Amino acid sequence: MRIYRRFLRAKKGMSTVFGGLFFVILILMGFNLMLWSFIQYDAYNTTLRSMNQNDQLTISENLVPTNPGAQNFSSVGFNIPVNNLGGTTVSVARIYITNISPTGSTNCTSSPCIIDPSSPVNCTGNGICFFTNGNIAAGEINHLIHVTMPTSVPGQTVNDGSGYKVILSSTRGRLFSFFYPWPVTTTTGGNPGGNFVTNIGPLSIYFDYKSFNFTQGAQTTSQSAFCIPSSTNIVFWLRIANSATDSSVTIRDTTIMQLQAYGVNGFGQFVTIYVVNQTTVNPGGVPGIIPYNNAQPSILPAATANGPASFTLLKFGSTTVDGTAAPSFTRDNNWIMFIGFYYTYRGLTQGETIPFLDMKTTSGYPGSC
Repeated sequence: MRIYRRFLRAKKGMSTVFGGLFFVILILMGFNLMLWSFIQYDAYNTTLRSMNQNDQLTISENLVPTNPGAQNFSSVGFNIPVNNLGGTTVSVARIYITNISPTGSTNCTSSPCIIDPSSPVNCTGNGICFFTNGNIAAGEINHLIHVTMPTSVPGQTVNDGSGYKVILSSTRGRLFSFFYPWPVTTTTGGNPGGNFVTNIGPLSIYFDYKSFNFTQGAQTTSQSAFCIPSSTNIVFWLRIANSATDSSVTIRDTTIMQLQAYGVNGFGQFVTIYVVNQTTVNPGGVPGIIPYNNAQPSILPAATANGPASFTLLKFGSTTVDGTAAPSFTRDNNWIMFIGFYYTYRGLTQGETIPFLDMKTTSGYPGSC
């Protein structure tokens, strides 16, 4: 009996020990779980900060190829001049060259020629291609990326007479492109007869005394539209062109001019004018305003390697979409004009806004212009 009582007391002591150990194990497991959670959360935040930083660096890349796009041609290659206008160093990882207007040769037409900074490749079928000096520091101007191509072989370089699109791909995935030969913009300095052009997207919009005009009444000859008569129905004429060489541009019927009078509130503050059929000549003659029709749109042909293939006169003369009601201005004032171009390019519909053109309306036209 005495031995049995000792056994019972010993058993109770062991139960206490095992219970305590189990409780300690539970506490340690909970602590380890919390520690693991903290480690995972810290790793997540570290990764998130790193990704955000990479995104910021990617957004801050702004590599701008400069005219003429390619220069210093020799028997071993050429240079690409660029400016880094962003806030971080840009490293070019790869260059793609596509022949979009095969006049001088057919190289790089079915697929782009790929040029890497190392591991030279047979990029044109008859020679080795690679590039050097692909790291451009922030703020660096006129940096020259040297491209080695077998220029001594006819049809093996971008100055062979064809039109090329050159894309510079950065290590962060940004793409910066230009066309060679460089698209030509004709200007004559301060000469009013020159072509003053704004380029946004694939569109080139011309603003000068010969390119931004209007007609009134039954006029068949347009006049400069920087000053027009008030309280008179008008049709605006605007000369534009497609500067993209890889696709035509189809104008959509919601293309619009919006004008706001300076210092005016309430009625007469805004005037909206939609695009009309480009065969429209004036608001008062026969047949007058011809409504725009997306089934018979204005199509701007793709540019050639030497610049726009042709110019198109867009007409704006309706206060509603696809309408025939000619607009007029009820106030004598100066107006700020915005032009919203809505169009289809490469099968995709998109829009661009041309801001900040100034014009004047006056009842004393033309004497009070």
